[in-house]
Amino acid sequence: MYMEAYTIGLGQMMLCAVLSGCHGAGGFSPADAITIARSGSFELDMTPDAALPLFTAPGEKLWIDHWDPVILSGDGFGAGTVFVTAHHGHTTYWHVVDYDSEAHHARYVRVTPDVKTGSVDVTLESNGKGGCVVRVTYRLTALSADGKANLQEAYNAPKYAEMMKAWRTMITDHRAQIDDHFGRRPRA
Repeated sequence: MYMEAYTIGLGQMMLCAVLSGCHGAGGFSPADAITIARSGSFELDMTPDAALPLFTAPGEKLWIDHWDPVILSGDGFGAGTVFVTAHHGHTTYWHVVDYDSEAHHARYVRVTPDVKTGSVDVTLESNGKGGCVVRVTYRLTALSADGKANLQEAYNAPKYAEMMKAWRTMITDHRAQIDDHFGRRPRA
């Protein structure tokens, strides 16, 4: 298949990754290309300014034990940052599309070749009590039959709600480590 591409860098890499999913192991059928969009929210007892960095490649290392991103370009926060993660035997390529500390918003595009592609959107707002409401929206499209099964299982409404509760619990459970990292807690 011939395709003209006028993008460079990550755009080309992601396009190639998506296309490899179309021709990779297990093949591809348009019927597999379902898209699932899920949104959920939870509250944290920290301000939006304090919480936003937790939803970045380096920030998630503070509260997700198995999260170990490799930053290929950028600082891990800003728009244009590219990083890679490995989880459950799959590699996922991430691109930070937006990181706006004033609007308390981050948006990522992600591609897991032969499995799924899509975006993750995180927005934080004050809850009026000194904390914040974190809203997380995933919009993912399957790239294979395995990807379709993964989306239907892991991103169904009850599982997504469980994931949001788990995120809140993990952040709360790692709060001392988070506060130490950002110098928000006096050291003993």
